[in-house]
Amino acid sequence: MSKTRPQTPRKIFTTALADWQRAWTTHADHDRRAASAGFATATGQAHLTAMSAISTRIMTIESHIALIPANNRAELQIKITILSLDGQIRPEFQSSILEDAMRMIRGAEV
Repeated sequence: MSKTRPQTPRKIFTTALADWQRAWTTHADHDRRAASAGFATATGQAHLTAMSAISTRIMTIESHIALIPANNRAELQIKITILSLDGQIRPEFQSSILEDAMRMIRGAEV
């Protein structure tokens, strides 16, 4: 009989998802403000600079979560959400997702 795993994601996954969503919301806000002010203006340039910093933060979150093995479906779903683009897992993260899925399948078969 297979072991039942809890389907509640660990805090590291829920925190990463919240941080990632907040970063994208802030990025979009800066994008709107830069467009509103005019991208070539000092204000627009300041917003573009902020967007660049936020993009770095987003990449850091994505890289970090890609390295953490998902232990259940809830964590895998969060990982897929963070590492996807328009519903498609980005190529650079496919192996991480596949390894997690295969490990969970093997664990379910035991």
